[in-house]
Amino acid sequence: MSQITGKVSIRIDGKVIATENKAVLNPGGVSRNPEAHGGKTYYSEEDVPATIETQALITKDTDVIELSGITGATVIFQADTGQKYMMRDAFTTEPVVHDASGKAPLKMAGTVERM
Repeated sequence: MSQITGKVSIRIDGKVIATENKAVLNPGGVSRNPEAHGGKTYYSEEDVPATIETQALITKDTDVIELSGITGATVIFQADTGQKYMMRDAFTTEPVVHDASGKAPLKMAGTVERM
């Protein structure tokens, strides 16, 4: 029997970030957009950046200003199945908000490679 991913941890510059157990990694690449012309189907391509999205947990140790200002970071995305990905030159794409829910979306982009 094989395990499927159930938990993911995120490290930013070596520090484990308090997040929900779930995160989404889009390794980036090429998006192909189909088009029909003269009875034939064609496609055009555009580059898609690599992204990581998760929910940061807002604890007494969470600094939303620090998280919002991340640039040039090394981020490790590690699944409980043993899969690991590294995002280089990572940066936060949107400000991290602090509200009463105790969770805040953390969205990052950069260049991803398999470890």
